[in-house]
Amino acid sequence: MFWNKKKKDSSRKIVIFFASDLHGSAVCFKKFVNGAKFYGADLLVMGGDLTGKAVIPITEQANGTFKGFQTGEEVIIKNQEELDQFIKRVNNQGFYPTVMTETEFQGMKNDPAAQEKLFKKLVGERVQEWADYAEEKLAGTEIPLITSPGNDDFFEIDPILHKASHIQYHEMEITEFKGYEILHCGGSTKTPWDTEREYTEEEYQERFAALIPQVKNMETCIFNVHVPPYGTVLDRCPKLDDNLQVVFDMGNPVSMQAGCKALYSEIEKQQPLLGIHGHIHEGRGKIKIGRTTCVNPGSVYPEGILQGVLVTLSEGEVSSVQLTQG
Repeated sequence: MFWNKKKKDSSRKIVIFFASDLHGSAVCFKKFVNGAKFYGADLLVMGGDLTGKAVIPITEQANGTFKGFQTGEEVIIKNQEELDQFIKRVNNQGFYPTVMTETEFQGMKNDPAAQEKLFKKLVGERVQEWADYAEEKLAGTEIPLITSPGNDDFFEIDPILHKASHIQYHEMEITEFKGYEILHCGGSTKTPWDTEREYTEEEYQERFAALIPQVKNMETCIFNVHVPPYGTVLDRCPKLDDNLQVVFDMGNPVSMQAGCKALYSEIEKQQPLLGIHGHIHEGRGKIKIGRTTCVNPGSVYPEGILQGVLVTLSEGEVSSVQLTQG
């Protein structure tokens, strides 16, 4: 609906606004969508990990107050005004607040299956809200919003995004936009959290082997790959121990690389125009691998701050890259 498949002209200037890893933050998603107008973007790309990480239960108490739970601590909410503020704050931090009775909470407390069912329900509702918001703000603008899944994104969100009227959802596909091809490959390499969409290096080799032959012109191709290339500033993050705690050496945090070796190899060999990546929240930056520009906007979504990248393409080349924050 939004893809220009007739005109294969990459000579005109194209502005892409790219962000990733919003993890359910309502305020960050709204900033992202409104960034189209603010930055004068022709295309919005959300690089995966749309969904948040936890449900925040809020229980109604007999005395008319509410009890919230966050970061393992109880929060006493005195009235409806405080409840509204708490829910808004939690939404903006990327969590899923839900009000329930004390009886419902106790019944669910030791029922992992019920917890997972509720979690996926709330995730689906948030994704639908975002799809509706994108339609409201972008309808009539001819500015597409495209996205692909990150490793944290449940498969249950796929049907919602496929049905969304103003979101183009792609995974393991090649699409075109105004003369530029975009290779979409989601998920990540293995993580300590055993998330929804994780792949081995061998599986990534197979994924790229299936996608790359479909690209017509690698010189003007954009690799929209959630995981960043291995061994660069884009994939550097803190090293964790077996208890998922940051490892320190002489009082300083130890860093490690968590990107994809197969991706680095393919970029080095294929030399596409641009690589847009996410996954590693600390990996904010831009690099070159040969002629290929690669970027990672990073993410500080819990603070309600949107980090993004503005990429301007002109004459089939990357003419400028600007890291944004707001």
